[in-house]
Amino acid sequence: MAQPHLHQPLNRDLTARAIFLLHAPSHPGNIGAAARALAVMGFERLRCAAARHPDWKVHPDAIARASQALEVLGGATSHASLDHALADGHFVIAASAEIRDFGPDMVSVSEAAQIAVQRLRSQACLRVIWLFGSERHGLSRQQAARAHLLACIPGQPEYHSLNLAQAVLLAAWETRKAMLESEALDAGRCAPGESLAVVPLNTSGPHPWRASPPHGEPADAQSVEAMIQHLEAAALRVGFLDPEHPRMLLPRLRRMLMRCELRKEEVDLLRGLFSAIERPRRRGASNESRGD
Repeated sequence: MAQPHLHQPLNRDLTARAIFLLHAPSHPGNIGAAARALAVMGFERLRCAAARHPDWKVHPDAIARASQALEVLGGATSHASLDHALADGHFVIAASAEIRDFGPDMVSVSEAAQIAVQRLRSQACLRVIWLFGSERHGLSRQQAARAHLLACIPGQPEYHSLNLAQAVLLAAWETRKAMLESEALDAGRCAPGESLAVVPLNTSGPHPWRASPPHGEPADAQSVEAMIQHLEAAALRVGFLDPEHPRMLLPRLRRMLMRCELRKEEVDLLRGLFSAIERPRRRGASNESRGD
């Protein structure tokens, strides 16, 4: 069977829920170039959080480097903070060249794209966000920890720094390949051995990733972050977390919870538990109040 044709259009339902987020970009030209890369690959959802130039959308450098992708550039959204830009996302992939202590698991950008597409296909409401850091500093450890996965673009160990728009292009290309492959496999137009995305999912490594997400409605980033803040407050209240010597307790807990890909009802359940920890009920208190 022939491989799927690379120039065919992508499924708009999937591309509408694949979001590419630039955090703290410093050069408007890179934003324009990223918009061009997305347009070529068939994506249209671009976000910028805490951009250095507030007028980036109409900046001459952005317009020039966007070339004929002005529709993507014009439709891009601006956000004051990373929290706001991530709020409605359900599965976040951070592009990073470095393994972070107690951070998300790292996989290749090819594998990350396959996981992203599988998540997009698993549930009609789910949104995947690709997160990219600033040109100069990339993502901090705290910012990368907001992701479920780190995506690495393997390169020379001596020099593996890519331009921001180049990194966006590679992530978009791998996501495009994974989308075309999944559609071709469903239609029977190619066999698994002929697939475009040739890197198999990691199901046997030290941190294997499940082929399918858990059942149920996924929790968005805003509710997960609120839950983690609630966890911190409960841990402080009961003395489990020492603010003077926090060590790496919270990053470890965050990594564990992000790996779970929490569902909405699970977040609600955990927050109920944290509330009970903060306000423990004495056994038999209700009987005492009735005078029994």
